[in-house]
Amino acid sequence: MKNYSRALKVDYLLIISFLLLVGIGILTIYSAGTGSVEGASPENQYIRQMYWALSGIVLFILILLLNFHKVSEYAVFIYGAGVLLLLITLFFGKRVRGAKSWITLFGGLGFQPSEFVKIAVIIALARFLERIGADIRSLKNVVIALVIGLAPAGLILLQPDFGTALVYIPVCLIMLFFAGIRYMHLLSLLIILAIAVSLPLLTTFGRLTKFSSLSFLEVLDDTKIIFLIAMIFGILSFIMFVLYRITKKPMILKAMNIFLIFFFGLILAAPLGRFLKPYQKERLIVFLKPSIDPFGSGYNIIQSKIAVGAGGMYGKGLMGGTQSQLGFLPERSTDFIFSIFAEEWGFFGSLILLTFYGIFIFRGIMTVYDTRDRFSSLLAAGLVGMFLFHIIINIGMTIGVMPITGIPLPFLSYGGSFLITCMIGAATIMNIEMRKYVR
Repeated sequence: MKNYSRALKVDYLLIISFLLLVGIGILTIYSAGTGSVEGASPENQYIRQMYWALSGIVLFILILLLNFHKVSEYAVFIYGAGVLLLLITLFFGKRVRGAKSWITLFGGLGFQPSEFVKIAVIIALARFLERIGADIRSLKNVVIALVIGLAPAGLILLQPDFGTALVYIPVCLIMLFFAGIRYMHLLSLLIILAIAVSLPLLTTFGRLTKFSSLSFLEVLDDTKIIFLIAMIFGILSFIMFVLYRITKKPMILKAMNIFLIFFFGLILAAPLGRFLKPYQKERLIVFLKPSIDPFGSGYNIIQSKIAVGAGGMYGKGLMGGTQSQLGFLPERSTDFIFSIFAEEWGFFGSLILLTFYGIFIFRGIMTVYDTRDRFSSLLAAGLVGMFLFHIIINIGMTIGVMPITGIPLPFLSYGGSFLITCMIGAATIMNIEMRKYVR
């Protein structure tokens, strides 16, 4: 009975912070007013968001009544259902803004499976990492964990939805970190990722800026050449492997690992460069210098920075922002909702908003460290990582320090699938916190 009473203790800071964020989001969507989202007229965006918020709160309460430890027993089925939904979306999904990422049900009601699959991946990965324990230091298990975490991201890329797929990468890395991955393995993954992402973007940056010093990179636009260079590194790594088997010298082993890192980085860079469309590459790098394409890829960033700066210290008040009310800023109720909020409530209002986010993330991090079992800690770490990445990237892109990737802001951005996913994530974190003393 004593344990049961402890289990009912609620983290009021966490619940108040996220409820306030949901309320602020509805108010800001209402203020955005003239924003347009496909499938919803400007007049009823905030009303729909209210319905989704109420549905999410009901789901939130239901999740709190469940014992989340039971979820781990069905992790494989949850993950399988998520992958199946993504496959169904690829074949039968509705195309919205160039991406086949929606499933439409009866009465025109639709949802975006890729949002809910984030939770499924975190549950499955937490279960796998819990079962292998200290064996995560083995490279084989690291590869298996990456396949579990990133296979759904590959299906999402095929839709194509680059922004949503991108979220899966930091979530996997954060969970691997808390699982106890070797630092050398983690560093190698980060370098491979950096090579894979930066190489396709360097050629686009050189073309847009017309830097003569980067003109030699134009040859890397050819996928065949990148594969050829990758094969050279692959052959070199094989030679180093043979030499190491003969000599057993550590320096040769390190050289082999370096060649392998470049091999995998280039192997990933080739299809990624082919997969990303030119406008997507431009959006990913134009934040470095928006003036190179002020009426194209740089337009959104320029207008967003104007909106944030126009808010000053105290803002222009509710529905007083010129960027939103006059229609200069696109996607103002989704990707750039922070810009609208900052213009209307200024620096102090933005500081209060960030404080609410800070409280929510802080309580989530405390849950990660306070739990008494590995599955709970890893599950909470994945969810906190998901929220933190969304917050950093979204706010960063609105102030021009991060590339525009189409990643929404938790609890604020318009969208039912994303809002309910955030509610599920928040409920799971609170569920873990409530039951941390109960085995």
